[in-house]
Amino acid sequence: MNRRIDILRGLELEAYRMAYYLLEAEEPACEAAKRALLALHGAGELARATQEERRRLLKRLVMREAVSGFGQATARAN
Repeated sequence: MNRRIDILRGLELEAYRMAYYLLEAEEPACEAAKRALLALHGAGELARATQEERRRLLKRLVMREAVSGFGQATARAN
């Protein structure tokens, strides 16, 4: 469990940077990064994955969460 948390902490800033690059807004980027890290926590292969595999998985999850959150924010604005 501690190993998984250490891995996630090491990816936290990268997740935020990716999300901010996509969304260009702090609050939605924080939310997207948080949701992506939570999804990554549930990934069974996290502990066995290489650093590069973790980054690829994180990138995919951040993009999914950023798009999902953007759609929800747009719906609320309309």
